[in-house]
Amino acid sequence: MKDKILTLWSVTVFSIFLQLLMTFTANAQLKVGDPGVIFDANKYDNRYPQMKQWEKAGVRGGIPFLKDVKVVKTLTNGANSDAINKAINDAAKQSGLVAVLLKNGAYTIDKRITMKSNVSLIGESRDKVKCVISMSSGDAFSFYKVRKSGIYTLTIEGSWGTPKYNWNYSLDANDELKNNDNISVKFNDSEDCWLDKVNILNSARDPVRVPANHITLRDLRVDGAHKKAGGAQGYFFIQGAYNLITGCEITHLRHISLQGSNVEYNVVYDNDFKQEVSFHSGDKGNNLIENNRITLPFDMPNSKADTPNSVYNNSDEPNYFAIMGPWSIQHQNSKNPNFIYKNNCLEKNHNNATPWSNPNLLYKGPRQVKPSNPATNFPALSASLTPKGETLYPIILGGGTTGGSACNEEEIVLLSEDAYLQGSQKYNTSELRVEKGKRVSYLKFKIPSNIASIVSATLHLSVSTDSGDGGIDIIKGRSSNWTEDNLSSTNKPLEASKIGTLTGSYLLGKTYQWSLSNLQAGETVTLLVKQISGNDVSFWSKGGVKPPKLVLKLNCTQENTNSIFSLKADNSTTEVKVYPNPAQNYITISGIASGKQIVVFDFTGNVVLKKVARSTAETLDISGLRPGTYIIKAEGEKSIHFFKK
Repeated sequence: MKDKILTLWSVTVFSIFLQLLMTFTANAQLKVGDPGVIFDANKYDNRYPQMKQWEKAGVRGGIPFLKDVKVVKTLTNGANSDAINKAINDAAKQSGLVAVLLKNGAYTIDKRITMKSNVSLIGESRDKVKCVISMSSGDAFSFYKVRKSGIYTLTIEGSWGTPKYNWNYSLDANDELKNNDNISVKFNDSEDCWLDKVNILNSARDPVRVPANHITLRDLRVDGAHKKAGGAQGYFFIQGAYNLITGCEITHLRHISLQGSNVEYNVVYDNDFKQEVSFHSGDKGNNLIENNRITLPFDMPNSKADTPNSVYNNSDEPNYFAIMGPWSIQHQNSKNPNFIYKNNCLEKNHNNATPWSNPNLLYKGPRQVKPSNPATNFPALSASLTPKGETLYPIILGGGTTGGSACNEEEIVLLSEDAYLQGSQKYNTSELRVEKGKRVSYLKFKIPSNIASIVSATLHLSVSTDSGDGGIDIIKGRSSNWTEDNLSSTNKPLEASKIGTLTGSYLLGKTYQWSLSNLQAGETVTLLVKQISGNDVSFWSKGGVKPPKLVLKLNCTQENTNSIFSLKADNSTTEVKVYPNPAQNYITISGIASGKQIVVFDFTGNVVLKKVARSTAETLDISGLRPGTYIIKAEGEKSIHFFKK
């Protein structure tokens, strides 16, 4: 027992160290999908036991922080698939979580890239590393029966240019690449893998397919597919269970589809879609769609044959709604209901309808296959059934107990919506005008949740074609349930409080700054620009020469850059790491040999968990352990303590 349990004195010393570690890292900012993310048990609602399952979605233990992944191979501009695969294979021979770094440049993907367990690809920068697909079949990036593998910060792009058609019009011509069935990224029979900060552009068939479990797709920008005809073409395709989709921007596909008998307990949280979300056919149910912005553009087809700017219009045209169930008698309905909550849906293709957008109501469905009215296929439950914690995914992001997210001292937030009212008349142009008693401009910003605490904020407005002078106040609105297309005198946000003011002259071409107060990370905020004295002024809107921007200064000084407790084993060059620490549901031990036994002890010496490592980075489910301090030991290595919250 001596080699397993430390003396009471050493345990006490370590506990003091652990508390210091926790205190030092308390202000670190976490993102959805990070290691160390925890959930608020006070917001559990026993009427919805699925909440416990949704917490398990995505990579168990979180997407590893880049600082915890060791780069062992580096490739430069011009490398092709053979060179990338060789680098991945060489990296896989090393222990721990390792990576191949792609320096800025273009890389030819002319053969399948076969990912390996515990090996990731990391781009030097998201927009300057371009992996250009030229192959016409198979999967460009393949995750097949692998674990703990991912792709960070790069662009994957088809070599075929921008698709001719933005949407599916039920035309044979929507199959633009007849002999090309390439899928950009596919996860097949894999677990605990990820894409993080990746662009996927101009795909041939599907940008992403996921017949796999516990995959995290985070901060993706997905735009365009050349094949959007029949036979499951042009899909952002979820076909497994316990997957997490968060922070993604997706548009110009055929469907975002959750489809198939294995589809259950997936979480689609905090995304910006210009594409519908479909429960296409035969899913198992119990999937969560929460806190997303789903906007269907004006040119997306609808069955009324009145889609503006469309290439093709007739009564057979597809009929898209923001959230859809099965729309063909050939499809199967969901086995159990799916949950729709706290989303902001806007159907510009259906006269600016806003279904499923009441934040006080929970929606469940679909009720039936091919409903006569798709807008009612996910009916609202009574207000008494609203989750008591006002969320079904009670993730805590205000500050974590372990660090690792990058923190810039300055965050620039761009406008999502803007317009101005002159009396009851709305104007959505390249300019925002203000005039005392006549014109008020409205600006909507979505402040990211994955930032450190805000020290200060400034609003930057640039004078466009009409100079002026006087006092201009910035007022925080009471709501943000408006768009630049539907803003009116009846739905305009009411004034909450003045958070900034400036008095002076406003000269053509000059930019002016308002210091603002009372802004919070993660909020969607409406700012009213209101003149209280002087001559009227015009500023550029987001469609103008110098769009407005919100500049946030952040408190990054206390962010921890070494958040996991690690040590080297005796007589070994392998670095054994345990993370996150503290942990809640999952913990990962890396730097061990496959086949070695892992044992977890409590402080009385009892064995509470055993597992044989299948790889050099093994994730343990500790959700069944009571809160407290534990000892984890891998065969042939020293003991490491971790804290279970």
